[in-house]
Amino acid sequence: MLSKPFENLDERQTHISPDGAHREMDGVNRKPGLIRGCGGTGGDQPTELPKHDYTCTDENELIQFTPAFGKTTESGAGVEAVLDEKGQVVAFHESRGNTIPEKGSVLSATGDAANWLRAHAKLGSRMKVDSEVYSNGSRLPLKQQMGIINGGPRLLQQGKIKITAFAEGFHWKEKPEFFYSFGVIRHPRTLAGTTPDGKILLVTVDGRKPGHSVGASFKESAEIMKALGASEAVNLDGGGSTTMTVQKQLVNRPSDDTGERPVGDAILLFSDQK
Repeated sequence: MLSKPFENLDERQTHISPDGAHREMDGVNRKPGLIRGCGGTGGDQPTELPKHDYTCTDENELIQFTPAFGKTTESGAGVEAVLDEKGQVVAFHESRGNTIPEKGSVLSATGDAANWLRAHAKLGSRMKVDSEVYSNGSRLPLKQQMGIINGGPRLLQQGKIKITAFAEGFHWKEKPEFFYSFGVIRHPRTLAGTTPDGKILLVTVDGRKPGHSVGASFKESAEIMKALGASEAVNLDGGGSTTMTVQKQLVNRPSDDTGERPVGDAILLFSDQK
């Protein structure tokens, strides 16, 4: 049974050099300087608050690249320290866009973060990453088989409709119509929820197809999940990305005229029955 299936999480990652110097790590496996959805720290512009479908910027970032990103890092101005699997600095480059070792990583820095990396990532030294996840201000103990999937906004909490769209960045002060077009107008929706006895509900709502289904608003999505017996629920995605397959068969009607989108994000459920 899932006691707290949906929580507000905050990840804090810090690089610690051999001389004890600390530096916040701004991200993992993404282009330095561009923070999709905002919500970061350390001087992000124009805001450090979440802002859906918006890209904030920061000229001073420390990003870690692992083999999951690809064979090389993002190219550009800055510096990079190449680490082996034990975190030891094996190479240092005065530019970005270098090879990521198969059993290691690369620290990529821009702006004042580049000055910090030059000063502390010496060849042969060992860099340590301190990674912590907090839930509502309290440290969340991570277990080996635990996974985290993000989505928003929240739709239900303890059996009641609680749509936290404004707190999660679905409202832009300079563009009030953004929330209306995103959360009030009906669209296809991808939803997730849990029942009081711990069952998981994954729901797709077709939309943009008059005569079949026009979709749902955030409020209607919450009502759908509540009617299905969920006590906790969250919006995961929507629009043309909303797709569900069962036994490799498409069971809903994606809204794009071209059919399924080539989206890389998916939740996969496997049966342990043989």
